[in-house]
Amino acid sequence: MDRNSFARFGGLLAAVVFLTSISSCAAPPRQAPTSPDPQWSSYTTTDGSLAFEHPPGWEVLELPARANDPAGGVSLEVLDGGGRVLAQLDTGIITDLSCTKPAQPPAYVEYESVPMPELDSQQGSEQRFVYRSLAPSGSRNAQATYAVVSGQQQGGQCGLFDFFTLTESSGGRFAGEYAPGSDASREDYLEGAARYRDTQEYRDLRRMLTSLRNAE
Repeated sequence: MDRNSFARFGGLLAAVVFLTSISSCAAPPRQAPTSPDPQWSSYTTTDGSLAFEHPPGWEVLELPARANDPAGGVSLEVLDGGGRVLAQLDTGIITDLSCTKPAQPPAYVEYESVPMPELDSQQGSEQRFVYRSLAPSGSRNAQATYAVVSGQQQGGQCGLFDFFTLTESSGGRFAGEYAPGSDASREDYLEGAARYRDTQEYRDLRRMLTSLRNAE
């Protein structure tokens, strides 16, 4: 999946579609993690299903839902102080991935992977945050994304499938791309993507995405 395909991913998603204790001995309910930084804000989706934290100065913008699950879902963008879209969250997405393996396998690199045990899936999937890049063979552009995903990426044969499971029938996407629309050469783009891990913006993005959890 090249960067232009990533930019059209929102449209594709729409098409293929996304106790109270009665005894002092009862186990206490699981507490959602709280941010050690009081300046960070907590956001809960309008359907009350998910919550995450974001830095001060970043804005959450609600969008018309792209969900194609009859149960519904939500869509939103997270923007920095200058209005630049850093990540997008869509839920209620039903998708069936199919692809044709390329003649030559793409170069796939995982820069970082972080388990996310606080995000449960009714499908039993193990969730994680991942930052990775994909450089297809030939002249197609490279791409690097940070995303919440389920399971392991199979070498990028079907592109970067930024998708996590959630309900029994559907899942969603909480992801963004390093330098979308960049006209840098493939080598410069990939070098920049690797260096991006050392920036405060990336660390804030990783913390925000890994804070995604079930709100109910």
